[in-house]
Amino acid sequence: MKRVAGFRIVRACSAVIALLAGGASWSGPAWSDETVPAIEIDATGSGTPFRHSWEQAFGSDRADMALTESYLRNADRTREATGFRYVRFHGIFDDAMGIMAPDADGHMHYNFRKVDAVYDGLLAHHIRPLVELSFMPSAIGSDVLRRDGGLEPLVHWKADEQARPITDYSGGTLWYRANVTFPAHMADWNALIRAFVAHLEQRYGAEEVRQWPFEVWNEPDQATWVAQPKMATYFALYDNTARAIKAVDPALRVGGPATGAIHWVGDFVDHVMREHVPVDFVSTHIYANDPPDLLRLPKSPANTGNIVCDATRTARRAIDRSGHPDLPLYITEFGADWDIHNGSADRPWIAPWIAQTVRDCDGLAPIMSYWTFSDDFEEQGVVASELPGAYGLLTTHGIPKPAFNAFALLHRLGNRRLPAGSDDGDVLATRREDGAIAVALWNRDAGGVRDAHLAFRGLASVEGATVIVIDRNHGTPAALFEAMGRPVSPTRQQADALIAAARLPAPQPAADCRNARQCDVRLAPESLALLLVPAQPK
Repeated sequence: MKRVAGFRIVRACSAVIALLAGGASWSGPAWSDETVPAIEIDATGSGTPFRHSWEQAFGSDRADMALTESYLRNADRTREATGFRYVRFHGIFDDAMGIMAPDADGHMHYNFRKVDAVYDGLLAHHIRPLVELSFMPSAIGSDVLRRDGGLEPLVHWKADEQARPITDYSGGTLWYRANVTFPAHMADWNALIRAFVAHLEQRYGAEEVRQWPFEVWNEPDQATWVAQPKMATYFALYDNTARAIKAVDPALRVGGPATGAIHWVGDFVDHVMREHVPVDFVSTHIYANDPPDLLRLPKSPANTGNIVCDATRTARRAIDRSGHPDLPLYITEFGADWDIHNGSADRPWIAPWIAQTVRDCDGLAPIMSYWTFSDDFEEQGVVASELPGAYGLLTTHGIPKPAFNAFALLHRLGNRRLPAGSDDGDVLATRREDGAIAVALWNRDAGGVRDAHLAFRGLASVEGATVIVIDRNHGTPAALFEAMGRPVSPTRQQADALIAAARLPAPQPAADCRNARQCDVRLAPESLALLLVPAQPK
């Protein structure tokens, strides 16, 4: 047995691990161990502001996918569960969007009808775009063979490698053949940016579009930018893009570098300040399995659960050192795993991982956009199975994964954070606007039940407390999916059954709340729970 800040971990037999598998009501542990220190939750004061930055925005695949029924249905379900306001996707300038082509005389013509369809659809569903300006229209890219309609070029990425087609995903262009080259003539790119932004303001109004952040490109430090040297050429693209946007409307917000890891953040801020280039926010991506050389952390994190927030904190410090601490930091992609094949959103451990990230990243960034909300995702081809699918919170059939339910559960936290023990245990206590106390508790351990003893200060009673649990048996479609034989493409009837099986459990009475102001909560391995104490009568 080991003890962690008010928790007791019990290595248990399978019968105990399955404690929460059945029954109509939730019952806490029948134990009272005075040697386990209580987690004291101080409800005497108003607490500190707790902004729900983790649910302001979510990522998705590319612009073209936003026209599909399943994408919009899943966007609605995610918004209903989290209240998110922004969605970010690649490829608003991809060739599939048909935005530009030269006429017989070589003059460029713009066609934004498909762009309008994408943005009209999002706004009709009460979602705004976090506009990622990518990728390069082939009509103006430096990929001459593609621009002239020839075969895909072959490129050498390293001197010791054989040439390979640029459409190989590892070469950067993604399955849908995005063009990731530098513009052949920067004037053409600048003209496109000005025309695009002016069109948006004409169609949607300047006041609306001023609420849309514009992010320049996607991961120029990775394979999705082939110009060399990477940093210098990206900075040139950013400078031109930012100035073109501000030429149309100085009140529009623009930022970058949108890197796949934080290692360019300091250089980017130094560059824009030195060259007096407009910048309204700094953006980057962080995954818990990013290579250490890209993270530049001051010390090694204790575990992967700390990496996203440690890296966010490091990026924040790099901005602050520039002398411009007023610049907001947007984490426009984050997740536990950048490898799509690992199916992290499907695993039970993702729920406590998300909870810890929400707690540890508190106050570091106003926007943290989880990648992604839906398995409508084709970066490496059409998703080949329902589960594991892609990065999404929901499968293409709308089946919720543990990650979806974790976000739905954490949405119920309040907007004031309360002191909870040493604040480094696996607990997050908040007060909601209605006066209720909402406490998230989690167990990242894969093999042990965890008992938590909570003691509340400032409450007359914890009568009526309820609890919701996500674990290996609740809030996941896994068991039924296995029983069905893992259908590659479920029928409508199968999908409906899986949706019902994976639904977030209803609140159950917290049976082990006693002594007026104390509650004991038992957490199964790899689980997340929300304890809700009703508002006190006045």
